[in-house]
Amino acid sequence: MVRVLVSAGSPAMESLNQTLRTLPFVEIVAATGSIRDAVDMASLDVLDAMIIDESLLSDSWGLQDRLAREPFPLILIVETPNAEATRRALAIHAIDAITHDTIGTLLPPLLKSFDKSSEAGTVIHHIIGVYSAKGGVGKTTLAVNLAWSLARVSERPTCLVDLDLQFGDIGPMVHDGPEITIRELVEGSPKRVEEDKLARALIAVDGLPLDLLLAPLNPQYADLVESHHIKEILSQLKSSHVYTVCDLSAALSDQNLSAMDMADVLMVVATPEIITLRNVARSLKVLQTLYPDPRKLRMVVNRSGTGVPAEKIKEIMPVAVSYWMPSGGVAPVRSANTGKPLVVVDPGNALAISVENIAKMLVEEFEGSSRKTVRKDVL
Repeated sequence: MVRVLVSAGSPAMESLNQTLRTLPFVEIVAATGSIRDAVDMASLDVLDAMIIDESLLSDSWGLQDRLAREPFPLILIVETPNAEATRRALAIHAIDAITHDTIGTLLPPLLKSFDKSSEAGTVIHHIIGVYSAKGGVGKTTLAVNLAWSLARVSERPTCLVDLDLQFGDIGPMVHDGPEITIRELVEGSPKRVEEDKLARALIAVDGLPLDLLLAPLNPQYADLVESHHIKEILSQLKSSHVYTVCDLSAALSDQNLSAMDMADVLMVVATPEIITLRNVARSLKVLQTLYPDPRKLRMVVNRSGTGVPAEKIKEIMPVAVSYWMPSGGVAPVRSANTGKPLVVVDPGNALAISVENIAKMLVEEFEGSSRKTVRKDVL
């Protein structure tokens, strides 16, 4: 909804009313024949635009500077598009000047461009972090297969980033010998990450709108990647990719926290063993203090049904379990040994199906019900 304040004399007011009342996305906050009253009203309300009749400005020179400082767009209605009208439009920093006879044709699309609700159908970019306080729970397996599934299901640009900077496994799992990793990306760039350098560091996956950004090949280079590098890399990826999946390390380091801060969803993975569950529960309590929004933290139980019963898990965990994933048996290990994700090597595996269903739910959540009709075939 576009909230508009109108300040005009007759006959401009009549033409404006006739047009504005036919626009379902416009709310007329107030209409007045006094510029001074309009300025006073604007200071008491939240507006998306103000429409001003040029004829009222001739007696309101003292208010032009104040109008020019208003934070919302100003639209000037003029009788004739001449030099004087242009000068007045420039004086108040109006974004456009519309003549009386074009109000019905030019004003509606201009106001529509201010409609924030129309952005609901646009694509918003999302960062998904995958984390666990314990190793060996299938965190990287989830991150890799989720990224592949998101790219396939959404058919939108997706990036998988290995932020397990010391011992990242994504490279060995799905790609051999990258020429550029995060290390080379930040090396020699203490202040910022160059966009063209980031573009060269991304490894494109054949047949999918998916890129990979891999961790350093040697653990000793992990400290070269600082938290501000992480923020800049993810910010740049957010401008070019609809989905970014980050495989995080087990530590609550500055680098990890920087990525977590930027994540829209943080998946916390555990397996149904008492020690693992208790360690993950402790980390979740810390994360809850950092990220109180319950929509951000998503508890994931991998290999569900193979150990501690679900009811006991619910008692231990401080948050509800969002996703229960079945065991994939030996298939995840076999797929990793082939250098390909499980959803590619064995799409009928129960774990592969579960991860793809999570991807579908995320796409529907982020992009709306219109994205329900995704392709049913599996890679």
